Amino acid sequence: MLFVLIGLWTVGLLLLVTDPKRLTTRWISSIAFTGGSGGLSAVIADQVVPYLLERQWLTEPVAQLLANAELIASRICYYGLPYTFLMFAIVYHPNYPLWTWRKWLPWALLLPLAGTFLFEPKPNDPIPYGYVTFWATPYILTGIGLLLTAAYRERNSFLRRSRFLVAAAAPTLFFALFTLYLFPTFLGIYELWRYNAWVIAFTIAVIIGSSFRYGFMGLQISIQNQKLDYTLRAITSGTSILNHAIKNDVGKIRLFGEKIKSDAATGSPDPVELVRDLEVIMNASQHIYDMMYRIQGQTQEVVLQKERIVPADVMHECLRMLAPELSGFEVREEYAYRGAMEADRAQLVEVWTNVLTNAMEAMPQGGVLIVRMTETKRKIVVEIKDNGIGMEKHQLKRVFDPFYSTKSGKKMNFGLGLSYCYAIVHKHKGTMNVHSKPGLGTSVFMQFPKPKQQHDNSVEGKG
Repeated sequence: MLFVLIGLWTVGLLLLVTDPKRLTTRWISSIAFTGGSGGLSAVIADQVVPYLLERQWLTEPVAQLLANAELIASRICYYGLPYTFLMFAIVYHPNYPLWTWRKWLPWALLLPLAGTFLFEPKPNDPIPYGYVTFWATPYILTGIGLLLTAAYRERNSFLRRSRFLVAAAAPTLFFALFTLYLFPTFLGIYELWRYNAWVIAFTIAVIIGSSFRYGFMGLQISIQNQKLDYTLRAITSGTSILNHAIKNDVGKIRLFGEKIKSDAATGSPDPVELVRDLEVIMNASQHIYDMMYRIQGQTQEVVLQKERIVPADVMHECLRMLAPELSGFEVREEYAYRGAMEADRAQLVEVWTNVLTNAMEAMPQGGVLIVRMTETKRKIVVEIKDNGIGMEKHQLKRVFDPFYSTKSGKKMNFGLGLSYCYAIVHKHKGTMNVHSKPGLGTSVFMQFPKPKQQHDNSVEGKG
């Protein structure tokens, strides 16, 4: 058990040193420290006490001190391991930032643990097994379920691999559920916990091997768990992001410039249409400026500047700016939700323009482009759907990977579009998913949190 103590506490310490500010890092470090406390308890009982006894150094005060230390370390493991594991699984879940009750959840989950001190353990038992098993079992099973479902639902191929590697801890906790809680409670078998050392050793080997091979968890041991953080890190240069934004806006400026030139050549330009075209050009140039201001040469961070907007108006503006390119398409706008939301207008325009452009490129012969905006009780749902060529499964799995593109033949394609969109949507505490089948088209779904109800009726959106 000395290996368990040293291995787990070393991993926990490395995690805290590499990334102490990250919430997931602190919780997984807590798992390592609470699990290592069980190893400390065993080391005291099996090695320290016999060693001192053999040399006749085990005086009564020292024996009492060691007995108390062993009991405290044991209880830290029994009580702390299920709690810290469940809390890690919760904060590691991709939807955790959207949970409105996340602030009080850690305190609520502490209540069953605190209630343990109201029960007296049986003679020679370190804990009241019956009561602890009653709450520890659902804690561990729920934590395992959260890790596995998050891994299976992950669409980013790199992050999916990382999540499955993190889920390698699930068998260890499942094994510990039986050896620490179920067997002692229902079968009266108490010593099987010693076999935990072998399972823990295997888990630590997986973590260390993954660290060297995949840059997993940042030694990178710090769990690259946040989709947004990884996506932005993978986009290695703020300049590349800016280039991608400029590429789109320069295309708009050129298209509308050519349209104005063509109208002027006919000698009878429509003044109203001319003003609208010039507004598109001015908006595109302003968007370039806004993107430059936000990125500010930063490599890994994009700072949102939120304001109150009406997303339906912003989406209509995006379609207006793409009007020349959309001339060969049937565009359907369905805005069931016309309320407001808190968002960075410039970044949202960039996201939706990218997705709309991808939809058009997926329909080289023209087609139907559907834009929908609906709402649920807590979310604003945006759907951009095309009936184009669709994507194969292997393409769909990597669609959010930075620098991956299905348009390798096109010039000025950086492979940053959906990766960048994915990051920005998550910056807004939203989610983004892509559904596609070859020959049946593609649907991109984005969900954003709705503003608080008390503000909905007092805000006017900008068009």
